[in-house]
Amino acid sequence: MNRFRQCLLLTLAVSAFVCLQTSSDAWAAKKARKSVAVSRPLDSGTMPFEGLPILEIVVEGNKRIEADAIRSKLSLKVNSLLTASAVEDDIQALHQMGYFADIDFEAEAAASQKVKVFVVVKERPVISAIDFDGNEQLSSSDLREVIKVKEWSIFDVNKVSDDVALLQKHYEDKGYFLAKVRFEAKANPKNPDEVVLTYKVKDYDKVSIKRIDFLNNTHFSDEQLKAVFAETREGGPLSFISGSGSFKESAFKQDLQRLTLFYLDQGYVKFRFENPQVTVSDDKQSIFVSIYVEEGERYNIGNVEFSGDLLFSKEEHAQDLHMVQGKMFRITERNQDIQALTEKYQDLGYAFVNVIPKMQIHDDTKTIDMEYSFERGKKVTFGEIHILGNNKTYDKVIRRELRVHEGELFSGTGLRVSRERVERLGYFAPGETVFTTVSPKGPKARDDVVNVEISVKERSTGTITLGAGYGSVSKFFLQTQIQEQNLFGRGQILSLQAQYAADNISRSLDLSFTDPYAFDTTWSLGGKVFYINFPIPNLYTLRKLGFNVLVGRPLVDDIYAYMTYKNEGSTINDILDPTADTSLDGGVLSSIVWQLQRDKRNNRFETTGGSFQSVTLETAGLGGDKAFIKYILNNRYYTRLVGDLVFRNSVEFGQVLKTGPNPPPYAERFFLGGPNSLRGFRMFTVAPTNAAGNPIGGYMEFQVLTELEYPLIREAGIKFVAFFDMGNSFDPAIAGAFALKSNLGWGIRWFSPIGPLRFEFGYPLGPYYGQSEFQFMIGPPF
Repeated sequence: MNRFRQCLLLTLAVSAFVCLQTSSDAWAAKKARKSVAVSRPLDSGTMPFEGLPILEIVVEGNKRIEADAIRSKLSLKVNSLLTASAVEDDIQALHQMGYFADIDFEAEAAASQKVKVFVVVKERPVISAIDFDGNEQLSSSDLREVIKVKEWSIFDVNKVSDDVALLQKHYEDKGYFLAKVRFEAKANPKNPDEVVLTYKVKDYDKVSIKRIDFLNNTHFSDEQLKAVFAETREGGPLSFISGSGSFKESAFKQDLQRLTLFYLDQGYVKFRFENPQVTVSDDKQSIFVSIYVEEGERYNIGNVEFSGDLLFSKEEHAQDLHMVQGKMFRITERNQDIQALTEKYQDLGYAFVNVIPKMQIHDDTKTIDMEYSFERGKKVTFGEIHILGNNKTYDKVIRRELRVHEGELFSGTGLRVSRERVERLGYFAPGETVFTTVSPKGPKARDDVVNVEISVKERSTGTITLGAGYGSVSKFFLQTQIQEQNLFGRGQILSLQAQYAADNISRSLDLSFTDPYAFDTTWSLGGKVFYINFPIPNLYTLRKLGFNVLVGRPLVDDIYAYMTYKNEGSTINDILDPTADTSLDGGVLSSIVWQLQRDKRNNRFETTGGSFQSVTLETAGLGGDKAFIKYILNNRYYTRLVGDLVFRNSVEFGQVLKTGPNPPPYAERFFLGGPNSLRGFRMFTVAPTNAAGNPIGGYMEFQVLTELEYPLIREAGIKFVAFFDMGNSFDPAIAGAFALKSNLGWGIRWFSPIGPLRFEFGYPLGPYYGQSEFQFMIGPPF
């Protein structure tokens, strides 16, 4: 007798548990008993055996999944009561396992007025093989690395569909905008419990953006608007290097957001664009992008008011604003004003202050009245500060950069400055340092205390490299470097460098160590020992052996003072110019170098914003054979202009003065030219010369370096740079010595695993026009 008949007979016999039903009710009971589907909600009043205790739970149909694993997911247990709601919950729980295509619950009467429950499952097939069909442009091994579903995993349509989307995006990122991907699953003829999964690809040829057109734009040209786009660019001769010309849907949407922000930052508050038109050429090789814009008119700021829970007068609020009456509206300045006003209140402890900007647009006067409404909340203090993600770096290395502390009154400025200081260390991925305020939990939690969670993402700070290259002065050279910027996670710096050049003259060995917080104090201690053998062009070869000892400490935040004692002995070899005074460079140099620095760069290794100033004074004559005073003033400025286009500028002035009977040594004078100064001229060649025409160095120097840097291939760290340099090295005693030299140039930079590689071509201007100089350098730009 099958289970259905047994259940039916038991239903008729045991009237104490099941009442006599109409024919329709009987059918409902039969349906509920025989099969309970997740898509068919149960009616607890119609299920047979409702309320009976369970004698046994039997699992059927399972082949790969253990019965105990299925039972562990059930709320129904032996001796528990059978209920419709429990059955429905258990069906949901089993479906969430993702292993089953169909699930049935059945029941039959058992001894002692109990019930036996049968869980009948149909397992999903496993994927026995994954194939790719039609992929002519990309290899199967390449595509296999993209997908997440693997062979012998359970076949899940949702997960396979997600992989189709990943493959589609992968093709778009590679420039195959027209590629289409779908999947096909067929049962394995040798085993019905297995399927063969095939991704069907129609990839076409790579498509390049031929032209981007803007329609109805009158205030800005097409070229100006194209420059706003960071990702979507027309193809060109260097597209194979830069990746320009590829169309990516997600990147295009981000560029449209940049376009909107650009207009809002120029005062066009009613700017909008219609749905862009992307068309493909008949030969399927090119695409054309058309964007219709409605720019509107430019608006200025009208009245500025403040309302709500105010703590300051209107004048005190207004002094923090960038946008004041009469100025052009800029969305970035409005956001900066909100940040400044928020921090003004947060610095008084009002952590949850809410500054709401209200804008009233007047079309007749083309003005916008601004009202900032304040909801300040209550004062809070800092609770616990937790640091997450620093697997290598000690907590103390991060905590000593913080300007907020546990138990202090909340400070918004303190949080912002703390985040900037942690990012400036350079130990963590740019943009990945996050400060989050979290309300404490637990029985002792208070609403006037907030905890701080600092989340960081560490990146490699050490390198062990062996490289070879070609320099414009030293020609072919070998270089090795062992460097760690965060030694043992303590924030200490250790560096060992060696270089040998094919000219058999240029050689160097340098070992240095610096602890910026020596013995857990604010004092910096460091030292260096070095050996250098290098030529002063056309004069002689200079060999140096010496050491430095450094001590320093911060005076206030971002301003540091250092004192370095330097001692080195020099010998002269390979004299090329017999008229050169070799006594100036030979002998012992003993000097003290005093330095004052202000460092507000956003990152010390890949700077894209901020500034840096330094004053360096070296006084030689504390023993030794040489006496002079040398000072150098330097100012650097960095900012993002549009998108990822970075502007850099460095201005430097220096002078060396005679303080003893002899002129300053040649090696301490100023020689410009090369990868770190005037890049259109050979190294050490921009300087006053002697009667033989050989450079002998200047007593003064002035140089201005300006450059624009833009990423070509972000993932690979390859960037393009265009630069303009001007300056000179002077001898004030020579008439007309203060004429400036200048050059233009361009280059490619690669932030490679062995360090920043710079390949730059400089072209002198003025009387030197027509010449060119190639510069190669391992090391960051200024």
